[in-house]
Amino acid sequence: MRKSLDIAATVLTALLLLGFTLLALRGLINPQSASVRFGSAVSDSAGTLFYRVYLSRNLVIVVVGAILLITRQWRALSILLTVTAALPLFDMAVLSASGITPPLFHPAAFAIIIIAAALAWRRARAAGT
Repeated sequence: MRKSLDIAATVLTALLLLGFTLLALRGLINPQSASVRFGSAVSDSAGTLFYRVYLSRNLVIVVVGAILLITRQWRALSILLTVTAALPLFDMAVLSASGITPPLFHPAAFAIIIIAAALAWRRARAAGT
C-alpha cells in the first residue's frame, strides 16, 4: 500500500503539472478561445495580456513543481501544491463576485490539487524530509 501511494503521489503530481502545462500553452497560443473555457472571455488587448500573465504564472508553478518533483524535494513540493490549491478557489471567488458561474474546471482542479498535495505530504513524511 505504501509503495502504491508513493507511486500515486509521483504520477498524480506529474499529470497535474502536465495538465497545467497544456492548458497554459493552449491559452498562450489562443487566449480568446481558452479564456471562454476559463469562465470569462477576453476580447481586447488588455484582457489578452492579463490572461497571458495569468497563464505565465501557471507555467512558473509548473517549472518549480517539476524541478521539485525531479529532485524529490517532497516537503517543498507539498508546500507548493498546498499553496497552489488556493488559486482555483480565488479564481472561483472572483468569477462569482463578477456574476459569472465558474466552470466545472475550477472545483475539479481544486480537488486534484488537494489530493496531490495530500499524497505529497504523506510522501514527505515517509521520506523524513
